[in-house]
Amino acid sequence: MKDFDSLVGIWNEQKTAPIVDFKEVISKYKVNRSSFSIKFLTETFVMFAVFILIAFVFFKTDFQFWTSYLGLIIIEACCVYFIVIQIINMRNIASSNTLFDKPQDHIQFIQKFKKSRYLQNTRNYKFYTISLGAGFSLYFIEFFYRLNVITMLILVTATIAWALVCYFYFMKIYIKKEEKRFGEMLADLERLNEQFKDEE
Repeated sequence: MKDFDSLVGIWNEQKTAPIVDFKEVISKYKVNRSSFSIKFLTETFVMFAVFILIAFVFFKTDFQFWTSYLGLIIIEACCVYFIVIQIINMRNIASSNTLFDKPQDHIQFIQKFKKSRYLQNTRNYKFYTISLGAGFSLYFIEFFYRLNVITMLILVTATIAWALVCYFYFMKIYIKKEEKRFGEMLADLERLNEQFKDEE
């Protein structure tokens, strides 16, 4: 009988979830949301600086081939796309301030935002990388006639290698970190939501 009572006690302990501190979860949620905003803002400023630099090269350099201008225009378009996407992300985060303080509202927002970011970091990033590659390829035609073969091969190889490392290594780490942060935010909010349901 004692063994049975012990088993019931253990089962009840496992069944009883610890009370989730509403203020702590919301505070952590806001910190994570602010971290995303700062990250997007930093990336936007960096890309804007790149955009200005490329524009300077475009207007100050006298290229022999029209392909160089077209290549730089494509690269600039990629920069504009990146900046616009990050501004949209920041606006989405800012708009989440208008949500009611109900865990379910925040859960729905995070789930939708997580899906949007995943598409940006996978399907859209693939198109973005291909477009950048096309831009650089057109731009490098100019160097083909100005540089010796060895220098040109080194430049092209280094550019391709960097693109591959970014796509297959750094981007995977970037996605993994984002997914982990989204997962933590959702886990906290879902536990809080369950507690709200139990109290109703």
